[in-house]
Amino acid sequence: AHQDQDKRNQHTMVSILGRSATTLLAISTRRNFILSSSTFASLAIVATPFSSSSAVPTTPTQSSPTRYKTSLADSCTDDSDSTMTATDDPGTGYLNAQDAAALDAELMSTPGFSLEQLMELAGLSVAEAVYDVAMEKDEDKKKHVLLVCGPGNNGGDGLVAARHLVHFGLDATIVYPKRSSKTHFINLVKQAQDMGIPILDEIPMDAKEGYDVIVDSIFGFSFHGTAPREPFATAIGNMVELQKKQKSILISVDVPSGWDVDGGDLTGTNFHPDVLVSLTVPKLSAKKFQGRHFIGGRFLPPAIAEKYGIRMPPYPGL
Repeated sequence: AHQDQDKRNQHTMVSILGRSATTLLAISTRRNFILSSSTFASLAIVATPFSSSSAVPTTPTQSSPTRYKTSLADSCTDDSDSTMTATDDPGTGYLNAQDAAALDAELMSTPGFSLEQLMELAGLSVAEAVYDVAMEKDEDKKKHVLLVCGPGNNGGDGLVAARHLVHFGLDATIVYPKRSSKTHFINLVKQAQDMGIPILDEIPMDAKEGYDVIVDSIFGFSFHGTAPREPFATAIGNMVELQKKQKSILISVDVPSGWDVDGGDLTGTNFHPDVLVSLTVPKLSAKKFQGRHFIGGRFLPPAIAEKYGIRMPPYPGL
C-alpha cells in the first residue's frame, strides 16, 4: 500500500495515529514521503495538495469540512494575508491564551475532569509523540531523552511523560530547576524517582552519552512576561546549544518556552523547536511554528469542542 502511495510524494501528508480510546495524536508533517506505521496503533494518511497561498484564519470556523486541503504544519508556516475557507482548515482551529485557559477551566468543571486526569492524558500524549520521533532512526539504539520541566502544569506534563517513556523502553532524565510544593507535583516526582529516573537541578551540558531528544516542558499557555527569568532563561539557552551541538531533536510541549502564547517569539529568544506537541488544540502561536506538529486531544468532549469552534481531526485507531 505504501508503494502505491509513493506516487503522491508531491502532496502534503496529514497523518493520524492513536494508542487508546482516551488519548490520541494527530500528526501534521511537511515531509514528502510516507510515514511508516506507528508503534502504538494503525496509521491513516490523508494526502491532499498543498496550496502555498493559503493562510489559517486567526479565529476558528464553525463549519465541518468534508476534506482537508492543507496540513496543519504547512498552514502554520504560511505568511500570506489571504483567508482560508472552511475546507482549507485542517480541522482544529487555534485558541488564544484567554480561550485556552477558559477551555481548561471548563474541562475541570462541566465534564468534571480532574487536573490529575488531564495531566496524565497530556503527559501520555507527549510521551507517544516523543517515542515516535525518537524511534524513527536507528531503532536498535537505546534512546536518551532529557525533559526540562517548569514548576507549573506544563512541567507536570513533562514529569508524566518521563515516566511513560521509561515504560516504553527509553532512558529519561528530568531537569527540574524550580520544583513545585503542591502535593500532586511532589507525587509525580516520587513516581519518577521510583522508576529510577534521575532528577537534576540543571541541564548537564557535558553528559557523555548525549541526548537524542530534548523535551521543553517549561512554560505552557499560562506564560506571561516579556522574557523568561532565571533559572529558565539559562535552561532555554542550554537547550538551544544542545540542539545545535549534539543535533538533539528539540520538542516543545504546547507552546515553545519563552514564546508569547498568541504572538510567538516576540522577545527574540531564538528558540525554535523541531517538533511541537499541541495539547487539546493548537494555540495561536502555533501559526508561527515551522516544523513537525502533533496534536493530542481525543478526550475533548464534542459539546465543548463545538462551543469553542474546534473541529477535531478524525481520530481513528484503538
